[in-house]
Amino acid sequence: MREITAADVFARLPRREADSNKGSCGSVAAVAGSMAYRGAAALCCEGALRAGAGLVYLASVEPVVQLALTRTPECCALPCRTDADGGILAADAAAVRQRFAEKPAALLAGPGLGVSAGRVLNALLGPGAPWRGAVLDADALNALAAGELGQMPFLPADTVLTPHPGEMARLLGCGVAAVQADRPAAALRCARRFGCVAVLKGAGTLVAAPDGRLWRNPTGNPGLARGGSGDVLAGMLAALLAQGLPAMDAALCAVWLHGAAADRCAGRTSQLTMLPHDILADLADVLRDGGF
Repeated sequence: MREITAADVFARLPRREADSNKGSCGSVAAVAGSMAYRGAAALCCEGALRAGAGLVYLASVEPVVQLALTRTPECCALPCRTDADGGILAADAAAVRQRFAEKPAALLAGPGLGVSAGRVLNALLGPGAPWRGAVLDADALNALAAGELGQMPFLPADTVLTPHPGEMARLLGCGVAAVQADRPAAALRCARRFGCVAVLKGAGTLVAAPDGRLWRNPTGNPGLARGGSGDVLAGMLAALLAQGLPAMDAALCAVWLHGAAADRCAGRTSQLTMLPHDILADLADVLRDGGF
């Protein structure tokens, strides 16, 4: 197991050329939020924008879109109809997939989707899906664990799963205590089981690949232990996929930067009072100090 260093991160991050434009910096399609869970979508979209995505599209029900645009008007809106459970109508999720058929984007799916997640994901995924990598987080992981995507789910190349210990336990069919007792084994088992990069969040976040590579992140602090932190991370990760980083590199960079920004934020405010969106201001300082 290797430890992620600043040098590892800054050697991998994409640099913008002088003639860069929003199209050359990649697009993120965030499919997130529901009537019951509205804030997650705003947080993941801001995380994606702050991590360098040229375009961020939010597909969600209208109240979620309105909230996100109030916070980050830079988002492009893909309003969706609401299903009987207050989530995104599956037919509209299928239309989102078609929207990117000729111009692939990195997919970010899961935050705040609620019980509609399985139906939404089945409309988004499958053979021929246009995604330039994918981040499955939160409710998308619960749908995957429940078998709602099939016993052998189709996941795009360069997919990253981002479970916390509870979600990892559901993915592996074991208890949280078993995950925490041997976090490296759990992360590797997940990566191999689903054939993609697995990010096991928590103190010393682990990044595992199906081929057995395993990295530990030294940055971050208990101030991240509140709802919304993972949404920001998921957005950052999707932005790096959109800019062309392979899944493993995108995950290494995102978790280290997320934690490093949180460490600065805790020093500027406090671990007790810092909120997930607060760290995005500190992310700018971390990137600037690294030459970005």
